[in-house]
Amino acid sequence: MNTHHQTILAVPGMSCQSCVRHIGDALRELDGVDEVEVRLRDGKVLVRHDQHTATVNHMIAALREAGYEASLAAAA
Repeated sequence: MNTHHQTILAVPGMSCQSCVRHIGDALRELDGVDEVEVRLRDGKVLVRHDQHTATVNHMIAALREAGYEASLAAAA
């Protein structure tokens, strides 16, 4: 059973490359996160992850801990 999933998170308030780096680092530290693509212009973050290990709630909590509000934008 394939548990890898792509989730799109909305992260308003990103304003610079430093934000991109902090957000990417916060998500990559989570077990189960395979790939992170931060789209500064769109205010979105695409995350490829194991949906059982790195849940959406875990990702949102990691971003909040890093100082960013986040919510589920869409899932693919």
